[in-house]
Amino acid sequence: MRKQHQPREALPREHYKQPKYATTTAKAPIPCSARKQQLYPRGSTICKRARAVLMRWFFLFICSPAVCKGFVPVQNKAFQRATRIHSSLESMTVKELRQLVKETVEKRGVLSKLKKKQDLIEFLENKRGAAPELITNGVQLDKAPRHHPLGMPPPTPDPNGLGTVQIAETQHPPLGMPAATVENNDGVADSHVSEAPATRSPRELAFEQVYERYPPIRGNPSQNYSVPADDPRQLYHPFFAETNNTSSDMDIVFVGTASCTPSITRGVSCTALRLNWRRSAAVWNAESKSTQQVGGFQGGTWLFDAGECTQLQIQRSPSIKPSKITKVFLTHAHGDHSFGLPGLLCLMGQDRDRDSPPVEIYGPEGLRMWLRVAIRYSVSRIVPPYRVHEIMDVPMAPEWEAAPRARRFFYRGRPRNGQGQWGSKGLAGEDPISWISQANLFPLEPSPLYGEIEGGRDIYPIYDHPLSSDGAPVWEVEDEEDVKVYAAPMSHGIPCVGYVVHEQPRPGRLRNELVEPIVRRNVDALREAGFKIPMKAMAVIKNMSPGSSFKFPDGTVLSQEEAVEPERKGRKVVICGDTCDSRALSKLAMEADIVVHEATNCFIQGVDRDTDARSVTKDAIIHGHSTPQIAGRFAQQVGASRLILNHFSARYKGDLSVDSLSIMMRIEKVAVKASGFNESNVVASWDLMTVPIPPK
Repeated sequence: MRKQHQPREALPREHYKQPKYATTTAKAPIPCSARKQQLYPRGSTICKRARAVLMRWFFLFICSPAVCKGFVPVQNKAFQRATRIHSSLESMTVKELRQLVKETVEKRGVLSKLKKKQDLIEFLENKRGAAPELITNGVQLDKAPRHHPLGMPPPTPDPNGLGTVQIAETQHPPLGMPAATVENNDGVADSHVSEAPATRSPRELAFEQVYERYPPIRGNPSQNYSVPADDPRQLYHPFFAETNNTSSDMDIVFVGTASCTPSITRGVSCTALRLNWRRSAAVWNAESKSTQQVGGFQGGTWLFDAGECTQLQIQRSPSIKPSKITKVFLTHAHGDHSFGLPGLLCLMGQDRDRDSPPVEIYGPEGLRMWLRVAIRYSVSRIVPPYRVHEIMDVPMAPEWEAAPRARRFFYRGRPRNGQGQWGSKGLAGEDPISWISQANLFPLEPSPLYGEIEGGRDIYPIYDHPLSSDGAPVWEVEDEEDVKVYAAPMSHGIPCVGYVVHEQPRPGRLRNELVEPIVRRNVDALREAGFKIPMKAMAVIKNMSPGSSFKFPDGTVLSQEEAVEPERKGRKVVICGDTCDSRALSKLAMEADIVVHEATNCFIQGVDRDTDARSVTKDAIIHGHSTPQIAGRFAQQVGASRLILNHFSARYKGDLSVDSLSIMMRIEKVAVKASGFNESNVVASWDLMTVPIPPK
């Protein structure tokens, strides 16, 4: 049943006369502005419409002929400037407008949203901050070359407002700043006369440094150099000041210098070490009375990593021939270091015989079965004979911890007090279903029909090696008499190694000024003794073992120490894989001639926005990569002679544009500062760059 409303009991009149209810507070009057805000709050549709109507009437009033009739044209510069800019943009083609957008905007994906010409014009008119030297100075937007806003002196408005005039390059104002002003004889500032050179912006100063280092870039910024030797960087970079005109039997060719994915300006990781000598010993055989060539190193081209598109890069390089490649070393399994290997083998097999020596391939555990499956699946019978040697039990660095659910490793930071050890077996020990754990379980045997031959070795780590650092193991990968190859683990998100190629001490030079006169004096007697070519006796004398001697027919005796100079120290090249810490290579890399170290990312002031150097470094490390600072400190730590940076992010193009050259110069300066080297000992590599390594 519904409850009926009960009337409120009335209170006596005296109750309302008490002091509590006797006094009341009167409300203060609401100000006019507050009342308007209540009626038309900010952001409301009514407020926006009212503002739009007022602004429309205001501009109609200002721009009407009756009002503007009494104004001086100079007082309406903004309107005149906007009109000139709009007319200039309208006169340009769509292709020129798109090119201008590329030069004024660094953000990617902008052009994909601007389909029509009117969209491009509206974008450029609204983007006043992106090209201030083109817009805020009232520049007539002519058909400018690609690098016009990056250092070329733009035209400036005529002081009479009738057009544009060109100013000298020394008088060009900084980007986005008004023209310099000087005072005339009356003490009044004159904005269109500039007798002293205006101060340049940091960006223009950086571009001027590029022009000073590479003079051909100033006149031909867009010229393509089909021959790598004609590249201005190869000719004018300080790094090559002492080696460009020297011949060497060992050099490095940077086939690819990018990370992650290849681009039109950089290929991904691939570095070629060319050993251009074939050393064999001439030994005198007393029984046959003739000289014989015994053993010796055969040289060849060794590749370190073979990322996607490697076979195309090799065909672009005039200094690398596929038939000369004898060894391939992989640092780790990531695609930008391994995807190009099957295609590379197919390229190499096109001009090789089936009975030629096999290509020796080295890499972390699991490589043999992966390559076997890739070649067998693609039915690639064209591959040359090859043999895979696996680097076994590559451990993860102590700062990387496994996440069982994610089935991957995450960077947790260096353990304190040296508690961390290099004992983890990586994916093989932490993830039972990883490829490394399952590879050897596949019932797929090698087949000569697909190039693979028997004889591949399993190379195990040595933890108590005399060259071990920080408790990390060392692998003795290869011993070619003249050259030895070592490996050590890197600090990366998957098992990864870095390689050290160490040339053994080279025999000393023959003292020709001492030996040759004696040989010429005994030419006839040497011919009678069995030397068909008597001058070959000099080669026999040079290859004598220490402590031995050679007796000439006339009785002259020359000891090895007298005839040959002391042996020369061998060269050492360090090629680091992907890493955020190369400490495991410290002893192996000591006093290296060249350290090739990755520098994936770098903080560049004025280019990287909404971040700082600490954030960029942290982001690189947690992904297992390095910065130029990390690379420079490692090169300084091991006492290296020269440092070469590679494995750059896709942000850093490898072309000859002034932007790219300027950014790479700044990256080099960061590494120079961290390493303590001078600019002639540090270089940021580019594709097909060749670095000679002269003998010591």
